[in-house]
Amino acid sequence: MEDLRVIIVEDEYRIRQGLERLITSHPHCTVNGVYSNGQEAIDGWERTKAADVVLTDIKMPVMDGLTLIQSLKSAGYTGDYLVLSGFDDFEYVQQALRNKVNDYLLKPIDRKQLQKRLLELYEKKQEQQKQLISEKQKQEQLHVLRAISGESSLAGQQWTEMFPEGMYFTCQLFVLDFYQQKSKRDLVRFHQELSNVIRLLETELSAQWSDQDFWWWWDQERSFGLLVHTDNANSSELFEELAKTLSHRTFFQLIASAGQVLQDLELLPSALETEHIEMKLRPKIAEIGSTEAYSRSVQDDLSTLRFAFKQLLFEKLDSALTSLQKELSSLQQVERTAALLQSTGIEMLHDVSRRLPVTEVNNMLQRLGKHTSRSLSETELVQAFENWTRTLANLCIRSQKQSDQTAVERAKVFIQNHLQDSITIEQVAGHVYMNPTYFCAYFKKHTNETVLHYVTKQRLELAKQLLEDTDEKVAEVSEAVGYQDQKYFTKIFKKHTGFSPSEYRRTRR
Repeated sequence: MEDLRVIIVEDEYRIRQGLERLITSHPHCTVNGVYSNGQEAIDGWERTKAADVVLTDIKMPVMDGLTLIQSLKSAGYTGDYLVLSGFDDFEYVQQALRNKVNDYLLKPIDRKQLQKRLLELYEKKQEQQKQLISEKQKQEQLHVLRAISGESSLAGQQWTEMFPEGMYFTCQLFVLDFYQQKSKRDLVRFHQELSNVIRLLETELSAQWSDQDFWWWWDQERSFGLLVHTDNANSSELFEELAKTLSHRTFFQLIASAGQVLQDLELLPSALETEHIEMKLRPKIAEIGSTEAYSRSVQDDLSTLRFAFKQLLFEKLDSALTSLQKELSSLQQVERTAALLQSTGIEMLHDVSRRLPVTEVNNMLQRLGKHTSRSLSETELVQAFENWTRTLANLCIRSQKQSDQTAVERAKVFIQNHLQDSITIEQVAGHVYMNPTYFCAYFKKHTNETVLHYVTKQRLELAKQLLEDTDEKVAEVSEAVGYQDQKYFTKIFKKHTGFSPSEYRRTRR
């Protein structure tokens, strides 16, 4: 930690010398200047701008201590002041206190009292530095969180090292009808209310967690991304309450995503993308009303379809689709039927979304919109929905078949063949036909290590082999094993082997 930098301003030579010796002997203090009057001190400080404490006498020739304090403040000095005074200087002391000096010390100076005061100021400085470092780190973390939305490259996972280890919970708060609210309200009032949401959000989060354990950021212009470092796996209930609180106290309506527990922070980008998709998949019940308007047979068929995708049991799928086609094809209620089938499809897709690759879920969501178009005839509509449902079932069956022990082996082979590339979680998970979050949990369950740890281990093994067997430069080795940043590669290599790449090569030759 940095020492406390002290400037001494005292016109009496003996006292000045004594103060310098005393402060120099202090274990946490450095004397950055010794001056005989205020003008000398001003000139010296303006040259270096290096001082945390100005220890000054009040009465001095040329420029006294009070004038010095006022001049330093005007010049931009923001540090602390300690004022030396005699018993007959009470009026000056009052003025000094009005100038918000930290303390005053009577002459003759009590050494222990001065040492104690300097230690307090040193501890204050350390606390301020910690706070500044913490605030800077928080801003860097937030910058990273905004930047990684939608990215999950394993080639440069340095960003995870900016955060403490442990379990995380991620969630998103979506503002309903954001653009409609913006268009129909006075813009000044709109932004005031949005600022109110942010203030309440900060207050509520601070009541639950320390400032270093939660992060929020405005995401995609209509939602707040939330990340919490917590051991509470049931944080979703807290965020649901938070959404209700914000909705009750502002004119915005907010809903919370289900959220996900992250044992490994590198899963955050995939988790956020999954949450965005799940919010799109929320059924719009208001559009279709109740299914009670349909026959009992239709209701049973819809229940069978939903159960099939919720439990991934498709034995009764064919009979339910055949029955549904007979019941709906002759109703001549295209709009109601389209809304009903779209809502049913969304619910089914929602239930399987965390098992399927993100690209497949997005693709099926787009296809559902086309297959439940109100421009189709009743017969075409029901047939298109049946085709869509069978396609979704086949995707789920394929996913189930892939979800066995061989999925891990196939993933390992894929990783081994792409160590030099910027591998992403989505790429590896897509190769074995799994949702990224589901795949990472599955991989760790079967290997007792994270995907990132496995990739890093394989890259470092290849790097060691190249360092031992070739004369390639460290930068070339770094690129050959998928690290474009040589400094980061060196850091990771030394962390895992105890040697820098160059040192490792020398020990093996």
